[in-house]
Amino acid sequence: MRVVVDTNIFVSGTIIKRGNPHELMGRWRAGEFRLLYEREQYGELSDVLNRPWVRRRGIEAAEVADLLAILLTNGEPIDPGEVPLPVRDVDDEPILASALGGEADYLVTGDADLLVLDGDPRLGKLRIVTARAFLDLLREDDANVDRA
Repeated sequence: MRVVVDTNIFVSGTIIKRGNPHELMGRWRAGEFRLLYEREQYGELSDVLNRPWVRRRGIEAAEVADLLAILLTNGEPIDPGEVPLPVRDVDDEPILASALGGEADYLVTGDADLLVLDGDPRLGKLRIVTARAFLDLLREDDANVDRA
């Protein structure tokens, strides 16, 4: 499974050590799906996780460095593609372009402006889902493996 995870999910999963974004990050680290990222997103993630408000929440520089190193080692860098439909917030176009350019199966996000696009035929096979919905898919796969 090829997956692009929006920066907002990474940030939530890093700051809050429970919940769906945190579990999703753990499943990625366990190798349950192939994480795709665009170089601009890598820079954005580094910038956000190194901001003072994140540090005040107890996130250490070593934890951020570890996450970024794992992303570089276990993630797949991709080039953005063309966005074939209008997006309500133009700031969301780069992450959608990444998912399309990387031929992702899923874009995992908490952004309503992207989630509303799920199912549009112009996106081809790409599904845009929440962290919870994506985890439900992984759990369903786990259950199918257990039954086999």
